[in-house]
Amino acid sequence: MMHTGKLLAGLLAGLCFCSGSIPMLTHAETKKVSSLDGSFIQPWLYANWDENRWREEMEILKETGIDYLIMGDVANQNPDDSWTVFYESELDFLQGYYAYNGIDDLLYYCDQYGIKVYLGMGLDTAWNSDLTTEEGLSANALYMERCNRITEELYQKYKPLYPETYYGFYFVTELYNTYYMETDYGTELYTDGLAEMFTPVLETCTALDPDMPLLFSPYVNIFGYGYASVNPDRFTEFWTQALTKIPFRDGDILCPQDSCGAGGNDIAHLPEWMACYRDAVDRANTARGTKLLLGTNAELFTSPDAYRMTNPHGISYVGTKTVDDFAQRLEIAQPFADTLFCFAYSHHYSPNNAPVGFHSAFVDYLRTGEIEQNPPEPPTAVTAEIVMAEDAPHLQLTLSGMTDDTEVGQINIYKNGLFYDFLVPGINNNQTGLNHARNVWIDWEFDVTADTAVYEFEAEDVCGNLSEKSSYTVTPANADRKTAEQTAPAVRWELDALDYLTYSVTDGGVRITGCDDSITELVIPDTIEGVPVTVIDWYAFENCKYLRSVTLPDTITHISRFAFVHCISLEQINMPASLYAIEQSAFLDCPKLKGLWLPDSLVIIEERAFSECDSLTEITIPASCTQVGDAAFFGCDSLSEITVSGDSAVFGTRSMGYAYDSGYVLQEGFVIDAQGGTAVRYAEENGIPLKSSLVMGDVDLDGAVRLKDAVLLQKYLLGLEGLSVIQCETADLCADGAVDGFDLGFLKRLLRLAVS
Repeated sequence: MMHTGKLLAGLLAGLCFCSGSIPMLTHAETKKVSSLDGSFIQPWLYANWDENRWREEMEILKETGIDYLIMGDVANQNPDDSWTVFYESELDFLQGYYAYNGIDDLLYYCDQYGIKVYLGMGLDTAWNSDLTTEEGLSANALYMERCNRITEELYQKYKPLYPETYYGFYFVTELYNTYYMETDYGTELYTDGLAEMFTPVLETCTALDPDMPLLFSPYVNIFGYGYASVNPDRFTEFWTQALTKIPFRDGDILCPQDSCGAGGNDIAHLPEWMACYRDAVDRANTARGTKLLLGTNAELFTSPDAYRMTNPHGISYVGTKTVDDFAQRLEIAQPFADTLFCFAYSHHYSPNNAPVGFHSAFVDYLRTGEIEQNPPEPPTAVTAEIVMAEDAPHLQLTLSGMTDDTEVGQINIYKNGLFYDFLVPGINNNQTGLNHARNVWIDWEFDVTADTAVYEFEAEDVCGNLSEKSSYTVTPANADRKTAEQTAPAVRWELDALDYLTYSVTDGGVRITGCDDSITELVIPDTIEGVPVTVIDWYAFENCKYLRSVTLPDTITHISRFAFVHCISLEQINMPASLYAIEQSAFLDCPKLKGLWLPDSLVIIEERAFSECDSLTEITIPASCTQVGDAAFFGCDSLSEITVSGDSAVFGTRSMGYAYDSGYVLQEGFVIDAQGGTAVRYAEENGIPLKSSLVMGDVDLDGAVRLKDAVLLQKYLLGLEGLSVIQCETADLCADGAVDGFDLGFLKRLLRLAVS
């Protein structure tokens, strides 16, 4: 589905809804974005705007093409059951909680500039995500009842005043990819709960005005969250069922957050998850005969890691996504989406709140399709001084000299060769005025009496271009110079494994718990602090996206859950001779992993252990293995053969030989090589060919040699179809190690003989 531009009601009838899978586009094939459709806005941002500021901000939005704003914070119920209300309400349960009016000015100025508004319908900030029990359903029924009363009051109050501008309803609750998605039973239970939750809201919206659309904006977390489903197939099945059950109307919008700002997703995985939403929307529309729309909500902020999220030492690390990142995510979403929204333009790209270069560079991109690529200059001078902070002396560095022809948006700080900290612009919010890159930084861990450290500084401009690094060495002797020092050339660092790794020493051995995500190659030692390394812990290497090669010591017995999940560059890793278990999703989404050998010591392969490892071509499961979990080798696109050495392993549901294409399907060209026992039974129960039963000439592996085998082989030779390794073996009738026209001729002669 290509981007439709604006959501005018008259265009709905002309929208084309595709069915089936969506073709994946490379970045080179994506089309540049020429405008945004809409953005979210929050009342605390504009609480003190005067008329000049309102008109200035409206002009900024119009420069991007924005025609829609979503304001969700009309009334928020707090965890202590109090409310914060942003309009003058007469509802009994909102009395005494009025904060200020966040709706009147918004509708007035949007009406002046032709921008349409979606208004929220209330939010229980501690909403009960339990949609599977009577208690949870009862709590949400009360929540929905209050949402409906708020919606009715807003409609009666503002629709007569702004009949064109008050355009739609916003369902504020943010749903996420819950673990309920992981099973058919959980999916059915949770989607029933969602339908029960949404239905009274949609009935109220329809009764008030059937032409006013509803928009909601769920999100995904595929990184580091044990409570969330990270499997695209389960995610698609869940949303297909949910969108089919919930009575959405023509023009309602599923507008998922891309989650790349909050850190739950990233650009590398965004196409796959947008395809999941597209597939689910199309299948639901086909099932229900509706035209539910799909949008994207591209997040403009950058969320810090867990430590920095706590604002240590009173410092906010929330930053702004660079223009190249923002544009790329819009381009990725555009082939799948009907409309392009973002969160939130006025907050993070307005020149009144952020460095002016963000807006000017993005507008230039919308006009020209190009993004400025000149790198900035790094800091050229550093002032070091000892300051008293939090009742102790600390090293403070003041940076100067960084410049760019757009604007510097962030300073990255490296300490002794590894990324250490960063400085982001302040946010104005009409209060602080810090709409420029900060340049003063304190190293809270530096001992001013004893430490020596080499700091490297890297400037990043608003378009995402990086400078070279400049460096500065601080010792106790120069930690309080208070005069600008010219920076030295950047340092070439030689680091070993322990510089990158974090670990814990236990009675059972050393557990590797984490790794710096900049690493590319790693050899893990067999002992640390004299203790053997025995476990790769949960999430230890999660999303180490540059990691290509890992050597594990023979002391390793367990590769734990999600240990190497989303290592999208990982090509090689050895399986130690001592290995006992590969746990749940340990190598999930390692698409370049290949040449895998499983040791004779291996007993357990848990569910999804190697799911979506697209470069695996063949695997041998050793006789020692007693368990191959659900979907252990699911969606391994190139895996054509699995050899099972033993005869008693327990195989889970769809443990091997399956893929997903708008439903679960057997992989074409996949065979199992086994002589008996449970593997043979699994093959028979799932309709998977056994290698021992293959017939030469049976190119499609359906158990018989027929005309369609010749047709498939001919398409392969013409480059119209692909064949797996096993299919090539059955097609090589001449037994010369090549599949060519001679084999096709041989097959045709066999078929003629069979007919005669």
